Amino acid sequence: MAICPICQTEVNNYTEVYISPYNQQEYKKYECPNCDVHWWEPLKIIPKFYESEILEGYLAFHEGLRQKIPDRSKSFFKCLPKNQKGRLLDVGCGDGVFLKEAQKHSFEVWGIDFDKKA
Repeated sequence: MAICPICQTEVNNYTEVYISPYNQQEYKKYECPNCDVHWWEPLKIIPKFYESEILEGYLAFHEGLRQKIPDRSKSFFKCLPKNQKGRLLDVGCGDGVFLKEAQKHSFEVWGIDFDKKA
């Protein structure tokens, strides 16, 4: 069970599980039936994790991703009804490739990232 961080609705079931290769942490994705916000639990920022990355490796990794949108993001847009519009906030937006794709789908986009190198 989780509580929606936006409207405080109780959400009983998660829709996806992801295990991070970096810290072996299990994250669960929840979708609020009331306000339709999607989020991952645990919802926490680990500053040491971001600061421990080597800048050159980080940049090389993200430069490779900058050219194309990840498959998991493609499926997000495929599931939307045509001409779906709205506002989208991407917390942890990195280089903004997901936001750029969302703009192509007529979303008003906003992004923030806690990593100073993003």
